[in-house]
Amino acid sequence: MVKKTFGVIGLGKFGSYITRSLVDQGESVIVCDNSQENFRDFREDVENLYMLDSTDIVALKEAGISELDVVIVSIGENIEASILTVMALKELGNKMIIAKATSKTHGQILSKIGADKVIYPEREAANRLFVELIASKVDVNVISENLKMCKVLASDIFGKRTIGEIQESSIKKDESGNIIQEIKIVAVKRNENWLMDFSLELEVFNEDFIVFLGNEKAIDFYVKKFENL
Repeated sequence: MVKKTFGVIGLGKFGSYITRSLVDQGESVIVCDNSQENFRDFREDVENLYMLDSTDIVALKEAGISELDVVIVSIGENIEASILTVMALKELGNKMIIAKATSKTHGQILSKIGADKVIYPEREAANRLFVELIASKVDVNVISENLKMCKVLASDIFGKRTIGEIQESSIKKDESGNIIQEIKIVAVKRNENWLMDFSLELEVFNEDFIVFLGNEKAIDFYVKKFENL
């Protein structure tokens, strides 16, 4: 059986994870990035490392990208570079292009210009966390450096108030008026049903479970309140 060949363009967290996984499985991979510094963890394991501008068709072709079975574009923050890279790969004739998107709009654009598959690593990670959160009374998971997700039993702290009232009361500002603490409710579990499309006027009952996002300061504040019940 002929093994597939892979290319990874962009060595951020996601690109590095994919590259490491492919290498550990013994797959053939060509890795491209615009910074030599990002190659440091792969110099001993990956033979084909290329520092290049991934929007440059000639550079991609010279690196052998056009001959690969699958190319993963893991450029996230630079949306323009992400889009132009996918366009370059299409022009080269790559048959399977998988591209990382950071937003719904970004993903739609990537699909329209020819990406065969669009993935949303951050959103998918958040969804997995969401599923894990439903198991206990109070549970917290870290999504990013300053964003956490928490699931709690509403009880007397959140019960008998509307979604809007809970969110509004969570806002705390510093002396300059900058918001330093805030939460956003993303789901409510009532009996056996999950409510995810609701208005700010929805009243929360003491027996409901709620899932909310917040910065670290806000989540830590509410966790302490619930732990003291």
